[in-house]
Amino acid sequence: MLGALMAGESTRSLRQRGTSGFPERRAFSERDDLILARGPLGRPKEEESDMVLPIWRAGVLLATLGWAAPSLAKDSQVREQQQPAPFFGAPGLTVRGGVTAYTGDLGTETDVGTFLGLQADAQLLPAVGLELGYEGSANGFADIDNATLWRHNLGALAKVGPTVRENWKPFLGAGVGVSYLDATSEANARQFDDTFLAEVPLTAGVEYRYNGVTAGARATYRVFAGGGDFAPGADDDGDLFSAGLSLGGRF
Repeated sequence: MLGALMAGESTRSLRQRGTSGFPERRAFSERDDLILARGPLGRPKEEESDMVLPIWRAGVLLATLGWAAPSLAKDSQVREQQQPAPFFGAPGLTVRGGVTAYTGDLGTETDVGTFLGLQADAQLLPAVGLELGYEGSANGFADIDNATLWRHNLGALAKVGPTVRENWKPFLGAGVGVSYLDATSEANARQFDDTFLAEVPLTAGVEYRYNGVTAGARATYRVFAGGGDFAPGADDDGDLFSAGLSLGGRF
């Protein structure tokens, strides 16, 4: 009877004390709570949660820099590979336009007209250039209504001139060409016929270059060197003067 009472008392004491009666178990429990309260980096979870946003931002920044760096390097290489602007020595194309007027007796019979031309440019030597091109012009007649004297020309011209301050090129030129004079029917009725003429153009002008684009002005006197009679009397006696502007490009 006494043993049973002692056993019951021991059981109740253990139930009342729970785990607090075992100091070692209580120490392990507190240590586990401390470990669970810390994050993977060994810092309190509250501090590590505050670090998540800065770390995330740093990751995005590094990814952005990693993507942008090759693009920046590529752009730098492209800029390094770009060629300088073409200079006067580079080949190119030029469009010219302006006014024309015949001289002599032919100039008395005709009015001031206009011309338009297209030429290819090449540089043979630093100071010597070559032009090959076509030029067409139209001049009315002073005393024949609705009549026009058309001119179609193919020619070659050599130019000589220095380059001044990298952008300016004054020049003198001379060449050869062949023109076909085509009078309309109203002029044909007054004995103005169609004909071929050889000519020698003499020119002087200046060109300005800016980043491969050229603009210029020139005056040209074309000496008609040969051809049959295409006008009544001495009306076919004369040459051709033209003055105009040009715009072109070097490639």
